[in-house]
Amino acid sequence: MVKLAIDMMGSDLGPSELAKAVIQYEKENEDVSFLLFGDEKVLTPLFAEDSKRRTEIVNTGKVIPMEIKPLDFLRAKDSSQYQAVNAVKEKKADGIVTAGSTGGFVIGSTILLRNIENVTRAGLCSPFPTSVPGKAAVILDIGANNVNTSEDLYGFAKMGSIYAKEILNMENPSVYTLTNGQEEGKGTDEIVGAYKLMKEKNLPGFKGNCEARESLDGHHDVIVTPGFVGNIYLKAVEGTASMMNDMIKKAFKKSLKTKMGYLLAKEGFKEMKTNMDYRRFGGAIFLGVDGVAVKAHGNSNAYAFYNAIGVADKMVKSDIIKKISEAFHD
Repeated sequence: MVKLAIDMMGSDLGPSELAKAVIQYEKENEDVSFLLFGDEKVLTPLFAEDSKRRTEIVNTGKVIPMEIKPLDFLRAKDSSQYQAVNAVKEKKADGIVTAGSTGGFVIGSTILLRNIENVTRAGLCSPFPTSVPGKAAVILDIGANNVNTSEDLYGFAKMGSIYAKEILNMENPSVYTLTNGQEEGKGTDEIVGAYKLMKEKNLPGFKGNCEARESLDGHHDVIVTPGFVGNIYLKAVEGTASMMNDMIKKAFKKSLKTKMGYLLAKEGFKEMKTNMDYRRFGGAIFLGVDGVAVKAHGNSNAYAFYNAIGVADKMVKSDIIKKISEAFHD
């Protein structure tokens, strides 16, 4: 039986939306149970009609704010997020899923769970939709760190490759460093150093550099970047996708002819929308800490949070923490 700790507080849409996901997942997966952390007065009514009841509510009094300092997080021991992460630390749960504060999640996972031995830095990893339907690109780090070394990036490459194999079922994932040119020697010192390390150590699947404009073409499986750059990349991609969506809507609403054109192209756009829907991936994974830790989007609806739970469940069942640990002891 897999047991997952769920931080039920702090998301944009509130605990009622997360509760829908938990109840649905519980009904469809007989081998999963839940520890739910949050205000029991709010949570108890949401699960009153849950006939399965493989859920246990743990009452907490605080919610971690979006921005928080490490010492403040450690002082907030009565918060839902602290208690959920701590449940994994104390082996009361196999993994944590939260749609709350990203800062709190990173701080708590780093301090309480600590890194797997020999992992220099943990990184936030997320699958991105690509131009190939059903195919994702794994990109890390997308914001857990402001500064990274070449050794950190080499570690990201190893962990990202394991994630791609175990969770996304990629048989032989290709690995690239994200930089400003394909030629060897392009990029900042840490990128150039990481390239050298991957080449010298014959990292399986390492293909070299890739530029941002080609990163989501479906032929780049794992893309490694420092966290500062990765976070800018993430937000630029999200912003561009949002802008293109708005422009397409406006273009088709322009006249009667364009509206008729939309009707003819409707199925194609529906397929494109499905392929680009980030919610099907569930969220980001904090790879490198000694425990399964999944960060769902702050505005996750029931569908997105259900998928985030599914990622955590699959990570536990694949024993990915052990596999990463073994890879760093080679």
